[in-house]
Amino acid sequence: MGKAKSKELNKYFLKLSNKLSEINQFETFPNPCVGAVLVYKNNISTSYTGKDGSPHAEYKLLKDRKNIYNSNLYTSLEPCCHKGKNPSCVDIILKKKIKNVYTNSKDFDYRVKGKTKIFLNKKNVKIFYKNNESNSSKIHNFSSKAKIPYVVSKIALSGDGFSKHDKKKLFTGKHALKFAHLLRYKSDSILIGQKTFNDDNPKLDSRIEGIKKKIKIFSINQQLKINPQVLKNPCLRNSHIFHNCKDRERVRKLGKLFKLIRFDFNEDEVCHRILKIIYKLNCKKILIEGGIHTLESFLKAKLINELYVVKNKHFFKKHGLLDARRFINSLKIKPNEIISLEENTILKYKPRYVYRDNTKYR
Repeated sequence: MGKAKSKELNKYFLKLSNKLSEINQFETFPNPCVGAVLVYKNNISTSYTGKDGSPHAEYKLLKDRKNIYNSNLYTSLEPCCHKGKNPSCVDIILKKKIKNVYTNSKDFDYRVKGKTKIFLNKKNVKIFYKNNESNSSKIHNFSSKAKIPYVVSKIALSGDGFSKHDKKKLFTGKHALKFAHLLRYKSDSILIGQKTFNDDNPKLDSRIEGIKKKIKIFSINQQLKINPQVLKNPCLRNSHIFHNCKDRERVRKLGKLFKLIRFDFNEDEVCHRILKIIYKLNCKKILIEGGIHTLESFLKAKLINELYVVKNKHFFKKHGLLDARRFINSLKIKPNEIISLEENTILKYKPRYVYRDNTKYR
């Protein structure tokens, strides 16, 4: 086979591995979804990470194959070299005597970074790295390097800039609600503020037909002030609450219903420290969905990677609560994408350009 043709085939199989990584990419957290392609003689086999992160794509692809030595393996992300819930993919690659490994991206997980290549090269297996990260790998590597989750945020506003109506709990259209559920499905965790937790008493589930997904829920509630109605909400049971309440009896009672995280809100970098704790609880992608004040805090800390503003076409006028016009005016660039729905317009803002301030957060 000529070098030019071989190069084109390598590109094709690498692109295929990235496409395969899209199949379960929102259902494998905290593991990334990886796509894998095995080429041996005239045979091509494919695989991808299973739901809930098991089994890994490479292991699933290779474990039952026989007589595949000197074959080529293509992956969307560098194979893992550690043992945990899943076996080491490097071990199965060596056992099956794969000749070459081509991968679209390095893995920046501390258990893998720089180690896979060493293990493979010791056994004369060559690994070639290409700079073509899949979406799943980008989220995984961002989180692995920053040691915090990738942060997506959403806020719904009226036509005149209010984030709350004094009589209506929901004011977005049915298509925008489906969009919100899709954002939840694409995340492994949700963060809301105290007012959203108490006033809305939300379910925070992903209501997409045919899909059941567990999403970790986090809330910030410094004094653990919780409305009685919330205590009856099974969807919020066992959610995590950041607090610094000194009332021992309240802490004891609520500790039976929720996972309480004592937190010092007086130290610097509150938002960043909250995300670091959430990351340690195996969350790689979080959706900040409720509370204008909570959202503003994370925006000012420059921790938002994607922001979606869902604008309703109706004006609330005297019924509007929580005026968010100052917040909107602080977004000093144009959205990079506009999605028009029947009742709503969704504005998507680019990562790292979301918040601009001329003073402290320059």
